[in-house]
Amino acid sequence: MPNTFAEALDASLANFLDSVPIRYRWLLLQTLYTAASRRQGIAKLGIQPGSKGLDVGSGFGAMTMEIATAWSCQIDGVDHDPTMLEMARSLMGPMTWLQDKVRWIPGDILALPYPEQSQDFICTRFVLQHVPDPKRALQEMYRVLRPGGFVYIEDIDEGLVLQYPPAPPAWDRVLSAFSHLQQERGGDRQIGRKIPVWLAQTGFAVHTIEPQWMAEMTHLEHNDPAIQWEIERVALELDALYASHLLTPEEWQAGLETFRDQVATIAFQANASLQIRAHRA
Repeated sequence: MPNTFAEALDASLANFLDSVPIRYRWLLLQTLYTAASRRQGIAKLGIQPGSKGLDVGSGFGAMTMEIATAWSCQIDGVDHDPTMLEMARSLMGPMTWLQDKVRWIPGDILALPYPEQSQDFICTRFVLQHVPDPKRALQEMYRVLRPGGFVYIEDIDEGLVLQYPPAPPAWDRVLSAFSHLQQERGGDRQIGRKIPVWLAQTGFAVHTIEPQWMAEMTHLEHNDPAIQWEIERVALELDALYASHLLTPEEWQAGLETFRDQVATIAFQANASLQIRAHRA
């Protein structure tokens, strides 16, 4: 039986895998796979009890619920997808102690549904890499934060990836196509290095920029969440990859076969997200 809130939440999320619509599985797998870095970031937030803030792009709500539990604050999970909000509500259902601390609010990161200077803190995690206008998103966060309020951002930079032996060329071809598709949609898989500069240009005072490394010797099984996530996030976009002529079905099959062949071999892997904290003066 789980004996901590984190363990209970992880169990609830894992149990959700069989029922979640297929287009959301990759996000649920990412939520499970990156739980450690999420919790390391949350532990450093230092939110005052009774403060109110936002988790923007809240997804399944794991970060929202963990922040409310860890810091006894009021927090809104904000997401543009009503299905995601309903799934977050469903997951929180048994957690009765959160009912007066957490709300689930539909909203766009580029036009947050809150008045100026109304929030004590804003958190967002692995969201800005997908936003076509991230500078505008940062301006919105600045607008709704009170003076002295802080923003906490975690996001990726694909330059912070180490692996030996290197990924098979056929799988690298797949990942390159996937990265180009995200770029065509206005996303940016190298956004981590840019966020601190954009924060400063927006008027924030940047306090900390910490790479959060996950490094390990791997000998993973095919059903490991990290492997499932790596495959499913690409598989979900195959129609778009083919239609954009970024990848062919033959290239996908060749890449998938070489990736699966490599899974059970011994390898070193390391990657880092960037955790950034800044405040509005």
